[in-house]
Amino acid sequence: MSLKAIKDLLKQTIGLNVGSVGASNLERAVRQRMKSLEIHDVHAYSLKLRQPDELRELIDEVIVPETWFFRNPASFTAVQQFATTRWQGRANGKKLQVLSMPCSTGEEPYTIAMALDQVGLQPNEYQIDAFDISQRLLTKAKRGVYGRNSFRNKENEFRDQYFDLVGGIYVLNDKLRNAVNFQQGNLLDKYFGVGGQIYDVIFCRNLLIYFDRDTQNAAMQKFHTMLAEDGLMLIGHAETPDFLRNNFTRSEYARSFSYNKLAHAKPVKASTRFAVAAPPPATLKKPAPAPPRAKPSLEFLETVELKRADQLPQTDAAVLRDAARLANRGELREAGALCENYLRQHPASAQAYYLLGLIREAEGKHPLVAELFKKAVYLDPNHYEAMIHLALHLVRYGDADSAKKFQLRANRVLSRKKPE
Repeated sequence: MSLKAIKDLLKQTIGLNVGSVGASNLERAVRQRMKSLEIHDVHAYSLKLRQPDELRELIDEVIVPETWFFRNPASFTAVQQFATTRWQGRANGKKLQVLSMPCSTGEEPYTIAMALDQVGLQPNEYQIDAFDISQRLLTKAKRGVYGRNSFRNKENEFRDQYFDLVGGIYVLNDKLRNAVNFQQGNLLDKYFGVGGQIYDVIFCRNLLIYFDRDTQNAAMQKFHTMLAEDGLMLIGHAETPDFLRNNFTRSEYARSFSYNKLAHAKPVKASTRFAVAAPPPATLKKPAPAPPRAKPSLEFLETVELKRADQLPQTDAAVLRDAARLANRGELREAGALCENYLRQHPASAQAYYLLGLIREAEGKHPLVAELFKKAVYLDPNHYEAMIHLALHLVRYGDADSAKKFQLRANRVLSRKKPE
């Protein structure tokens, strides 16, 4: 088995488009596993890979999770509002059915449980199913033990409410820990979801960015089938255009990246089938097509936070806030013009370049986006948000190696930040 065959195996088993993580990172992971096993020949290692346990070890080495509690708090606020106002099952004695996939080390499903607890739902009123392909991550999740890196928001009052501090680590209380049903599962397994379980809420954030187009379409079709007719789908902001093309529409909950099913679904062309017997068709190495521009994708602009506003004169910060408000109202041309005018007067403003990059991305002017984010990072080497948006943009348009470099830089910046 060659390295190419290993790539094909990962694509077949977990839908991984190796370009999204970088071929060099896959090679590093293979070398690391070979070193751990004291195997010096790729062919000999390929024989070892036929064992399911070693395949899982390699997957764990390739996939590096990035998660923390209340990541994008607006998503969990949306779930709270949905559960207390729009969801009708409670009045009928039904449980709120929630899916978190992939659940990684558990921060997301446990946050869902906290959010529901905060609005008065008891564990016997909801069911949270949390799936991940990695048994190693699931083992960590079930323990419910976390370090300071899992708490990255400025407001962490929930930590005192739901965790005990023991020897410098945070231990989740049993009520919340027992509220989540962790299971090993692979979305691309042809048997996953065969039981017909319908969920009122589905979290699947930043998974599809690692798939090729056909696999993305197939995954979204499966989620469409698994989501209740009046259910809520929560995704990562970079996945918005894909879901809007695949029978989903924005929900009423602002800044949450949440979506509802279209009442009349249209057929989606996709050649990928959920099966483990044969890999999907090879991915063409071309940039993904730009999303339709009939209705610009604006929602992620609502997450713009001028975190460096305290470093700007008050009038300058106000100008950038005005530009963000215009963009959020759909007035992209006016917002872009305001940013450009501001940059003519303040050409060293990293935050203005960052905001202009978000605006151009919403307009579908993709050739300009990378340069704007790069300019922001050049002017402010610690601009975490610009690095993350740049990495996502580069992945989406085929430059996975460069994306990985910016992702690593962003991780280093984040690691230097002291948790609150």
